[in-house]
Amino acid sequence: MKIAVCIKQVPVVSRISFDYENKTIVREGVPLEVNPFDVLAIGRAVELKKETDSEVVVLTMGPPQARDALAYAIALGADRAIHLTDRAMAGSDTLATARSLAIALERESFDLILCGRNSSDSETGQVGPEVAELLSIPHVSRVSHLEYDNHTRSIKTRRETEEGYEIVRCPLPTLVTVTEGIGEERYPSRQELEAAKEGPIEEITAAQLSDDLSLLGAKGSPTWVADIRMIEPQRLGLVIEEPDPKVAAQKL
Repeated sequence: MKIAVCIKQVPVVSRISFDYENKTIVREGVPLEVNPFDVLAIGRAVELKKETDSEVVVLTMGPPQARDALAYAIALGADRAIHLTDRAMAGSDTLATARSLAIALERESFDLILCGRNSSDSETGQVGPEVAELLSIPHVSRVSHLEYDNHTRSIKTRRETEEGYEIVRCPLPTLVTVTEGIGEERYPSRQELEAAKEGPIEEITAAQLSDDLSLLGAKGSPTWVADIRMIEPQRLGLVIEEPDPKVAAQKL
C-alpha cells in the first residue's frame, strides 16, 4: 500500500498575530511547527506502514523553510517527502492549495491519503475534502480510528460527529482527515531529526505541476480576506463555585 500524508507548517498558535492592513497572519519572526493534526496523521501512517509494509510519502506546499516540516516527518518515520515550493504558488487559498496537492498526488497513484482535520492557523478544514473532490475519490472526515483490511483493500473508520460517531467502511483509494484519538503524538529524538535533515526530499516547482500557472497561487484563488476584526469578550469573567457540601453541613 502507498500512503501519502499532506502536512502544513504553521505558526505556533500562542504566537499568532495579524497584519490588519494586509489582512494576513504575521509569520516573520514567529516560530513554526508542523500542524498538530498533521502530526497525528503522520503517526497513524507510520503505524500502518509497520502493519502493512507500506510506503509513506509526506507532501507540503510552502516556502523554503517548510522543508523543516518535511524533515520532521521523515524523523517520525516517513520514507520520503515532496516539497511544492515556488513563488508562483504564493497567496494560494484552499482551492489553489488543494489543486497543487492534487496534481502532485495524482502523479504517484496513492492508495490512502491522510490529512489533518484542519490547520491551526486557518481552521477551514477544506483542503482535504477539496483534494479528494479534485482526485474524484471518496473521503471520510474527522476520523478518530482507522483500520485497514488487506483482504478487501478497504478501511474501516470511526468518524466523530456532533451527535456521536459513525462507523464508515470505504474502498481504496480514499482520503481521510484525522482528529484526536487516531493515535498518540510522538516526538522524534535529536538524532532522528539530525539524520532526517539530509533525507530524501524532492522539490517540485509550479511549472512542473502545470503549464497553466493561472490555476495556482493567488491567480488561481477565487477567495480572499475582506476584513479582519478583533472581537473583545464582554463577559465579566465571574466564577461561581458550588459550595463544599461538608462545609455547608457544618454551618447548619
